[in-house]
Amino acid sequence: MPLSKHYFIILLLLSLTNSCTTDEEANISPNSSEQTNTPNSNNISSNNNNSSSSNSESVINSNFECGNGYYYLSRPVPSESDDTHRYYEYEWQSDPPVCVNVYQAELLGGRDEKLKSSMDWLRTNLPNIIPINVFYIDQFNASEESKLQHDIDFCNLVSEPNELEDCIGGSTDSWGDRSYGGGVYGRYLHKGADLMMYDDAFVQDEGLDSGLIYLAHEYFHTFQTSHMFYFEEKQKFGISIDDEENGVPLPFLPIWIGEGGANFASISLMAKQNLDFNHYDQAVRFLNQAREAMRGSSSSFSLENFESENNRINYEYYAYDGGFMAHVYLWHLNEDNFKKLMVDFYSIFAEKYKLNPLDGWKDAFEETFGISLEDFYRDFDAFMRQDKESQIAIIKSAEEWINASWD
Repeated sequence: MPLSKHYFIILLLLSLTNSCTTDEEANISPNSSEQTNTPNSNNISSNNNNSSSSNSESVINSNFECGNGYYYLSRPVPSESDDTHRYYEYEWQSDPPVCVNVYQAELLGGRDEKLKSSMDWLRTNLPNIIPINVFYIDQFNASEESKLQHDIDFCNLVSEPNELEDCIGGSTDSWGDRSYGGGVYGRYLHKGADLMMYDDAFVQDEGLDSGLIYLAHEYFHTFQTSHMFYFEEKQKFGISIDDEENGVPLPFLPIWIGEGGANFASISLMAKQNLDFNHYDQAVRFLNQAREAMRGSSSSFSLENFESENNRINYEYYAYDGGFMAHVYLWHLNEDNFKKLMVDFYSIFAEKYKLNPLDGWKDAFEETFGISLEDFYRDFDAFMRQDKESQIAIIKSAEEWINASWD
């Protein structure tokens, strides 16, 4: 099942996103379509932090529940700052809400219930650290009114009020060609991540459950991007002062880690749910797609070429599928690397980025896996030139995927 619809939302999708910092909610009423929330998602408990000021409290949506805007009306004041970052403690940190926004459920044939059930499983078994706002619509058959409401809701999440009209208007011609996505930028971190799902994910030949791999993939993007801002020791989110001043939406993460990691996590997350889905066969498909992307490539072809988004043009899916195999290869090197791939690398990311904005991700990689990036690229590139049987041999069995633990 080629994941041809995935375009990493680190770029945020479809020209809906603009580059401005959100200061307050737009005056257009958000979330007026059918809304549902996962169990307990609207039971938000406060951290009761002493740093909460009346200024911070004034930007909280006191009437928040799923379907009634977002938890924060605007970004609260920082709880502290230093030479490089402003740090925030959010009232939702003890129990980040998950809201599923469903548009015209009558078109979805009950698939919205399957999506919500899977979201419940994901948030329970790989808990995220920020709110998640899921947007789910049939992009081919929904009414124009529902499409407009979808875009209003999304743009209210990611946009500044004076950019709202452009955000909505810039996307009207993209219906029917939209891609799934998930993630968060610093400018709207206080309101949580977005996760975009379209019903065409669930009406493919592979069967209904297979569509949930797209949900798992995008959910992991929300996990990746939220941890780029989270400082474990402080238990606070930090936003780089320089990045904001220079319009950098989030720290740099190589595309092969972003997309390859989401493919790897999607197999891991699918394997543990009781689904009609062959996760081992999907892993082999990812390998086949990586091999196909390499076909006819020169001897200089390397995973290193896929650190930048700009290098996807000629071999687009190698970032996804070669990146997936890079994760499989690291797991093959050491059983402990499974947890490191799923959690540990991201847990230290923010601190490494703070210390070294240009190459913090490299420092996080080398500390996490105990191998130099140069040696890893050399060894992995050589491995991907081996015969297919040797490559299949390192893919874990179906049972090993099920039993692998990130705890």
